[in-house]
Amino acid sequence: MVSVPVTKGPGQKAVYNLVFGTRSNHGLWVFGDAHARARDTWWEGVELQEEAHDNALFTIATLQRPDPAQVQKEAVPVIAENIRTLLQRGRSFKLVDHTVQVFGDYYGQVPETVVGKAIRQLDEAGLIAKGGKTSRIKNLELRPAVRR
Repeated sequence: MVSVPVTKGPGQKAVYNLVFGTRSNHGLWVFGDAHARARDTWWEGVELQEEAHDNALFTIATLQRPDPAQVQKEAVPVIAENIRTLLQRGRSFKLVDHTVQVFGDYYGQVPETVVGKAIRQLDEAGLIAKGGKTSRIKNLELRPAVRR
């Protein structure tokens, strides 16, 4: 089960928490990814409303909105480290089975493509081995790279 705060506007106190409960790890992964994408769309909508309403050169939302590219850039090394921590157990695992541990504090803030960038970073450093081919990042099975 995960909980995400919902506000009426940028920088405001949460009106309620959106709670998502599931028995499926896949549901948890998809919810976090959908929330991250919806959050960006919401910010864009807030900016458009402010521009139309105020007829201003810039909006308050543009000053308050975290830059998605910057958030994603900051998330990649954190997620890579989270995956490395999981790999230190010495056995293989599927990403989707450890959703909250993989995303950490960035759960619901960044889409799954950021996990793909973290995996590429670890792969280029020779720290992981991937098991099998899959079209979905969440279904990747990772294991520690064999040291030679």
